[in-house]
Amino acid sequence: MRLFILTSSKFEIPRALLSQKVLDIIELGLSSPQIHFYIVGDNLPEQLLVLEQNNDTVTIIKEIAAEKLIKEVTNAAIIHFGAGLKGSDQFPHYFIALTQPGFIAGLPIIHKWSLTKAFKNYLKKSTATYAINEWAFDFLKNKYKRYTNKIHEAYLPLTNLPLYEWVALADAKNSLTDGANYFLAFQPLNGIVDMLKEFSIFKKWQQTNMALVFIVENDKEIAQARALLTGYKFKESIFIKSISKMEPAWIAASYVILFNSINFDKTILIEMAIEYDIPLLFNNTENPSASIPSSWQEAGEQFSFEEKGGLSNHFKLYYKDELYLQGRARMGKQWLSDLYAKKKNAGLVYIPLTLKSS
Repeated sequence: MRLFILTSSKFEIPRALLSQKVLDIIELGLSSPQIHFYIVGDNLPEQLLVLEQNNDTVTIIKEIAAEKLIKEVTNAAIIHFGAGLKGSDQFPHYFIALTQPGFIAGLPIIHKWSLTKAFKNYLKKSTATYAINEWAFDFLKNKYKRYTNKIHEAYLPLTNLPLYEWVALADAKNSLTDGANYFLAFQPLNGIVDMLKEFSIFKKWQQTNMALVFIVENDKEIAQARALLTGYKFKESIFIKSISKMEPAWIAASYVILFNSINFDKTILIEMAIEYDIPLLFNNTENPSASIPSSWQEAGEQFSFEEKGGLSNHFKLYYKDELYLQGRARMGKQWLSDLYAKKKNAGLVYIPLTLKSS
């Protein structure tokens, strides 16, 4: 079987995360000599380039060349994350949903309508749509009831994350925070000011160069977030980046990661952080649409980010107590190991080993 994996997406998926899932698919499927993988795309990360160099059954191909090749083959299948390949309609299409349009705040109405229509169209046309964990599976089944018979949970764990020596981690810190250690925060715009206040308490308590890096959705939000820093006393310790530029090294080099009001589109980040031994802090939100399922709550520590003193006390605790920090990281590691062991034996679809072609 010729398996074409499309590395572009109509949806806003950080390139590093999408590329990681492409790597995961191929690593899981290399045991099958019947599959030849075609990675369709440009400007791919080094991991995928090395994968091609080391495996005769992996070929990197540009989209135009893939469109030509797909017309000449008879035994093929397509895996995508929200994209299409011209001339491939006669073959099975497998859609892996890493996000969904409703998660992105502030989209213009027409743009959101267009993305929502595209998402439903991918569901409709897919041979099957796969969720890579039960969080995504439950959400998609409830959200898109019309296509419930096409939505399945699949087993696709993280594999071969980039390994970083201390020099590479130091480089990541230099590029993000001018070399300072940092807390990494996935915080919506309407929660940034409150987090800044809590960070101020921490900075006043401990004279430290510890920084706080906010990850926001796009360049527009970067500008809005920077405007909130006007007059802030510790402005030099605050950095703001777009999630579209996210690199695994940002995660691996962080001190602690804070997640506020998240959905299943952040689960890959959660797994990456745990693999890199980074403790996680979750906001115990009362919003049901953004709450963490019970099966994922042990991935990190939960408390209310809105509670006065809650964030500053946790900043202090994780900064001051190295043993506590390491203990929380180990708890996350054990949780992820147990999750993978459970899913591996749950009879789920193995991508790509159980996919069919025509």
